[in-house]
Amino acid sequence: MRYLLASGVLAFLLAGTSALALANPAATAPQTAITASAPATTASTEAATEPGQPVDSPDVAQWTAQLIREQHAAATHHEAAHGLGKFASRILSRTTTIARTLTRDALRFLGTPYVFGGTSTSGFDCSGYVQHVFAMLGISIPRTADAQYYAGRHIKGGMKPGDLVFFQTYEPGPSHVGIYLGNGKFVHASSHGVMVSSLSDSYWSTRYIGAKRMIASIK
Repeated sequence: MRYLLASGVLAFLLAGTSALALANPAATAPQTAITASAPATTASTEAATEPGQPVDSPDVAQWTAQLIREQHAAATHHEAAHGLGKFASRILSRTTTIARTLTRDALRFLGTPYVFGGTSTSGFDCSGYVQHVFAMLGISIPRTADAQYYAGRHIKGGMKPGDLVFFQTYEPGPSHVGIYLGNGKFVHASSHGVMVSSLSDSYWSTRYIGAKRMIASIK
């Protein structure tokens, strides 16, 4: 009898425990859900902050070309406001076709920065600039200022647009060169970039050593 009574009590207790469990089925569910979602949150954070991700950047060559165009447009506007635009127009109307093309191409690079040893539109030195402009016309000339000076022909009857003008600057002999535009003006790659200067400027007039002609058709 005692055995049957104990068994009945035990069965009652077990039934009560099962009922409580069924009455609260989500008691442990939130812990399981949190544990499952934690790795996804961590992975998302790491992906957003992962070092070494590529950063979009403009093509350097394209950016440089655009900068040159913008600087040239600004320089042209500035020059026109000071009468240089009309001056350039008068120059171009008086030159031969090849000289006109040469001076036009030379003025395209106004504002291009100075780079020692530079020969491209990303940066010029003085002789690299002159060589580049002549190469655009299919004319090959030496690389350095002194070599250009000795390769050129002596000028008779006065300078013409397209002639080269030479200066003695940081070393004895021809060490700087520019392209003559006419009316005492020349375009060159100075330490301030490609710009137009005057032969009568005190700095250039005291260092001027002469002009040479590289294009036989300029008359």
